[in-house]
Amino acid sequence: MSYRTRRNIGQLYLTDKMDFSQRIWNVLFIALQDVVMEYTMWKEIDKYYSEVKGTPTSACEMMGRADIWLLRTYWDFDFPRPFLPNFKYVGGIHCRPAKPLPKEMEQFVNSSGDAGIVVFTLGSMIKNITTEKANMIASGLAQIPQKVLWRYSGEKPKTLGPNTKLYDWIPQNDLLGHPKTRAFITHGGTNGIYEAIYHGVPMVGIPLFGDQPDNLVHMKAKGAAVTVDLNFMKSEDLTDAINTVINDKSYKENAMRLSSIHHDRPMSALDESVFWIEFTMRNKGAKHLRVQAHELTWYQYHSLDVIAFLLTIVLLLIFLSVKTCSFCFQRCCGRKGKTKRKAE
Repeated sequence: MSYRTRRNIGQLYLTDKMDFSQRIWNVLFIALQDVVMEYTMWKEIDKYYSEVKGTPTSACEMMGRADIWLLRTYWDFDFPRPFLPNFKYVGGIHCRPAKPLPKEMEQFVNSSGDAGIVVFTLGSMIKNITTEKANMIASGLAQIPQKVLWRYSGEKPKTLGPNTKLYDWIPQNDLLGHPKTRAFITHGGTNGIYEAIYHGVPMVGIPLFGDQPDNLVHMKAKGAAVTVDLNFMKSEDLTDAINTVINDKSYKENAMRLSSIHHDRPMSALDESVFWIEFTMRNKGAKHLRVQAHELTWYQYHSLDVIAFLLTIVLLLIFLSVKTCSFCFQRCCGRKGKTKRKAE
């Protein structure tokens, strides 16, 4: 199973810099996760694949047959690590230069003056939140000098400030690319994070579920975001977080550094994706990039059979050495005993 798949199933919220206790937790968590997932989710997925194919198979086996993997991350987001030659990182494939905003929205954005705007969305899956949470968030947003464009479809909060405008839908990428955008309040979805990286916008993270908390751990570790917990935060916590990423210049500088890394590549993520897809088609696959490790059993992959063989040889040599020494000792002591008795 790939690292990215592991991360999405179970969250550790760890960076690439771990102390000893974190490394212990990392090993135990991954080992336990593999056991739990094998008898829960993977069992059902394997059953599905077997039904579709008509023969017993597994999701791991199907994934292992892939010649090329296009991964939706890049080194502006991910932590450095070794990867296989058929793994191609195309993070930000959906990102585009900003387009002009709708007229009414552009007027609201321009009315923000030098203070600028804050873009706020919790993604398409979250239609609304509780009234209590909405009022708390609205109260926090009302305390900042920036204008706020909030994608929200619930009941209008009673504490909504004059600086905040609600929208059922917003052109997120175009707003993030607007020169007046100062910060992005996000749930931490990969698409939104990459649009913020693309345009160099610092983030305030409010992670909810899935890979979102771990995504924001990456951004926090890279100095481009701060996070708050929706379940425990107060209005002043949100206000402080927004003011921090806007007023502390290091967050904007780090966001721009990630944006520079994102753009500084031989070709765009889309062009690279197209190239590798066509490359695979031209060569009728990419078997020469696929590692043989996919054909190994779990004990072969971890060299347990080799370790067991070498350990057996070592134990056998130790056993023979002990037996030889014991035999020689007994012979030597036996001769000395006989000589002593004869002398007496």
